[in-house]
Amino acid sequence: MRKPTVALAAACVAAACALAACGSSQPPSSGGSGPSAGASATVDVSDADVQKTVDKAFLADISLGSLPATVQETFRRATLTLSTDKLDKAYECWNGASCTIPGGGNVTLGIADGFGQNQWRKFSKMEIILQALTYPQVGKIISTDAQGDLAAMQSNIRSLAAQGAKAIVTYDDFGAAAVPAFQAAAAQGAKISSYVGPVPGAPQTAVQTQVHGDTCAAGKDMATVATDDLKLTGDVAIFNGTPGNPQGQSWNKCFTDQLAGKLTVGTKLDTSWTPAGTFQAASALVSSGKTYTGIFYDYADPMPQIVQAYEKAGKVTPALVTWTSNNGLFKDWETRQGTPKAFELYFTNGLNWQARVSVTAVMDLLDGKTVPNELVVPQPFVKATKGIYDSARPDDYPGPSVLVPDSLIDRMLQ
Repeated sequence: MRKPTVALAAACVAAACALAACGSSQPPSSGGSGPSAGASATVDVSDADVQKTVDKAFLADISLGSLPATVQETFRRATLTLSTDKLDKAYECWNGASCTIPGGGNVTLGIADGFGQNQWRKFSKMEIILQALTYPQVGKIISTDAQGDLAAMQSNIRSLAAQGAKAIVTYDDFGAAAVPAFQAAAAQGAKISSYVGPVPGAPQTAVQTQVHGDTCAAGKDMATVATDDLKLTGDVAIFNGTPGNPQGQSWNKCFTDQLAGKLTVGTKLDTSWTPAGTFQAASALVSSGKTYTGIFYDYADPMPQIVQAYEKAGKVTPALVTWTSNNGLFKDWETRQGTPKAFELYFTNGLNWQARVSVTAVMDLLDGKTVPNELVVPQPFVKATKGIYDSARPDDYPGPSVLVPDSLIDRMLQ
């Protein structure tokens, strides 16, 4: 496994809350006060076992001790082996919009997803639920899906607070536009954490903590992969998602600045992060008649469409470097190795586990602990190697960094 080109390690205040026994569904202790009393026992897992979880999550050499304390606690809980009953409950919660946890406490966890319709979001939802089930004080989980509609997202956030959700985790597809709703929920006592996508300009009174990679560092790393690992020359292309999204603006600038004098960004194209938009953008590259030696993108799922567009035109796919991972992309890469259609591929882990960090962050906040406003995690790029494709999983499976037990994955993919 290729070592990461960068390994960020943000320091934060130590957080050690946990479960009394592996797989237990004990209620909170009656000796404390507040909604999360009884959260301070020790998670009974070894550092060696937790490091194995970290290795799986990052697909790279990141040491447990280099991570922020809240993230370390996240992986400790993610290492716990849940009972069959809890896995059954996780599947029930994942299938529905609301579930109660037998023997659980009085904390309601809310999930506010801006667009929960693809496989990546569905796996992230399961990661959230599994993490929540390691907290005996969680007695109810409510999940919402705005299906890409801002008004629905705003309404869902307010509804979660109205239903008593004191812990809310979110993938915010709408950026600052959702902040007033978060502010209203926080005013009702909710602790809120976003994961993967930051919420630009959100005050800590609205979103208490944001879990994400360093987008600028990711852009610089992509440039380092281009020049040092792939040794590309000439022009490269950037693919973005929705026009003007802040994530793209950040990594694009840092990527371009890092490349200065080494490579040229010949074009930037928007894709809306959809298969159709990605195919259209790749087709535009091909039809331009210009040679691009690499394509750099912040979402792996639509990238098989790039391969399709190039091969439809009788061209070899250029080097691909992307955030996240996708089993269909791995299949396209692996089946072409050793043939004239072979191309190079670098990617990051699937990032789904960041949703677990948000759960631990809000539960720590409810327990009165200090959690930084930003929990910045490493986002190393790794080179594709033979065996990365899992023929037993569908193309839209997020890949090997998923921390969901195999028995649950099989049920989810039925």
